[in-house]
Amino acid sequence: MPLPAVMILLALGLTLIWPLKKKKVGWIVAAISFLFFLLLGYGVIGNMMLNDLENRYPAPTGIESRTNVKWVVVLGGGMNSDPRMPITSQLSSGSAVRTIEGIRIHRLQKGAKLLFSGGPVFNPVPEGQGMAQLALELGVPRENLTTEILSRDTEEQARLIKSLVGTDSIFLVTSAVHMPRSMALFKKAGIPCIAGPTDYLYKKELQFNPSRLFPNYNGFRKAEAGWHEYLGTLYSRIKGRI
Repeated sequence: MPLPAVMILLALGLTLIWPLKKKKVGWIVAAISFLFFLLLGYGVIGNMMLNDLENRYPAPTGIESRTNVKWVVVLGGGMNSDPRMPITSQLSSGSAVRTIEGIRIHRLQKGAKLLFSGGPVFNPVPEGQGMAQLALELGVPRENLTTEILSRDTEEQARLIKSLVGTDSIFLVTSAVHMPRSMALFKKAGIPCIAGPTDYLYKKELQFNPSRLFPNYNGFRKAEAGWHEYLGTLYSRIKGRI
């Protein structure tokens, strides 16, 4: 990930300056790492990656007219189950936003089933189960819901969901940055998909905000999300999954 890489590079530069007495090389390495730190904090690197990834699949229009779509499939984006908290706080922000977008599309897509997908990844409760719980609490009838709670990654989601939907067309709902890799994996699995991107990280500001003058954590978050997807796509290509 970008932030640990920059911190390691900075530590290397300081090591060259002080313990190893390589001052010139150390200052160059430290200066390069500090420059990357600024570029990450200001969102320059992250915005470049997200501008590419998040704009490959536009948000769908005319959802009500797509009568041939039988499923709205929502992919999980993380969960940390804690019974002291409401389900909206147990789900990651990505999972919560994906769930809400799935419900919105489902209400426009009359007669379709709503499927939440995601297994117990680094958490005892499956993401699909948590998202389905939120949907029930928001008024979605239980008979309109189904879950897939065994998958550990997007490739497994595509394979397991294929066994549930067969040859039916689906709306695929996930974060916009995750959509290119998801669409490639689902199409490879033989599932006809319509992209339903949500949870956009790169948003153009229509008015000036003074906070843009200073680096902040959002820049690192954007870079990590983009880098994660590029690495995931590369890994899937090497494995022949897409």
